[in-house]
Amino acid sequence: MDFARIRSVVDSLAGSAAAEIRIRTADMDLHVRFAPEPAVASVPASAATSSAAAAAPEGLVEVAAPMPGLVYLAPAPSAPRFVEPGTRVAASDTLLLIEAMKSMLPVRAPIDGTVEVVLVADEEAVAAAQVLVRMRPVPA
Repeated sequence: MDFARIRSVVDSLAGSAAAEIRIRTADMDLHVRFAPEPAVASVPASAATSSAAAAAPEGLVEVAAPMPGLVYLAPAPSAPRFVEPGTRVAASDTLLLIEAMKSMLPVRAPIDGTVEVVLVADEEAVAAAQVLVRMRPVPA
């Protein structure tokens, strides 16, 4: 098994309920134990009652984190953000990155649409399935 295949397997299990994995081949024995999910700071009561943190308004599509990790809203510290509220995107455009286990995973738009709200801050720790972005579909 090559390194890219091992990375793919480990990355795909990083956000799952798996606590560890062992991969054995003729020339190696790899044992990976996943660290507990990072603690996510509690949301202040004022933020929890804001319209952005409330349930998604009808017609919006929510984009959730596929795994726990750190969010990066731009490809580099000095670069512009991938998206801002009001940005029109095509399906599969990168909305943000999640760093997990030293790998950067792009979170892509599931639909053609307009970004309504980005619910996370740059370098914020997020949990798997946490809603990151809400989008409005483009009318057909």
